[in-house]
Amino acid sequence: MRTLLLLAIATVAVLVPARGARAQESAYRFEIVQAGDSTITFDIGNHGWVQAGQQGIAVDPVRRDALVARFRILRVSDGRATALVTGSTTRVTSQHVALVDRPRGRFFTRREFWIGTVLGGAIGAFIAGR
Repeated sequence: MRTLLLLAIATVAVLVPARGARAQESAYRFEIVQAGDSTITFDIGNHGWVQAGQQGIAVDPVRRDALVARFRILRVSDGRATALVTGSTTRVTSQHVALVDRPRGRFFTRREFWIGTVLGGAIGAFIAGR
């Protein structure tokens, strides 16, 4: 039984490759094209997942991505998003960039779910057959 458990752990370790931190995968950087007193506008290009109601942060790339402000997207149209600044440490300018996290898909659309399902089923069937 112990050998079977070690074999299962080794199989999972080989099949699931190491990846970077989630924050590096999901945050997208957008150039701020206009900054007012309480709103900012940034280009979103063809990223259709950016929608009104999402939250994000503005950072200063010159100061190693120091937090400048937090914002909530009010509207998206013609490849641009307009957001309301909800809190700031300094005035937002066009020299800063906006970071927005891409929403994660549902659990059953992720690869890790299906790898776990298949491996769990195979191990369960093997143990049941003994």
